[in-house]
Amino acid sequence: MKLSVRVVPNAKAFRIEHSENGWKVYVKEKAERNKANMALLKGIRNLLGREVLLVSGAKGRNKVLEIEGTEKEVLDALRKESAGKGA
Repeated sequence: MKLSVRVVPNAKAFRIEHSENGWKVYVKEKAERNKANMALLKGIRNLLGREVLLVSGAKGRNKVLEIEGTEKEVLDALRKESAGKGA
């Protein structure tokens, strides 16, 4: 499934948030030399245990990811993770 996210580099820790504006992913790495993109892909892959590819947005904060699995599976896992981190 394809998922649009906004990446916030240089954060204190990796985390995912969901709001009415969509998904926001915080990564610890800076947005230089592709470090934030690699941290994004690795973090989502580790979190979901699924293959993740960057489809578009390599140079910007808004990105589109292709995540292995059905929309329901992926969104349920992301919602569970974002709710768990906020509790």
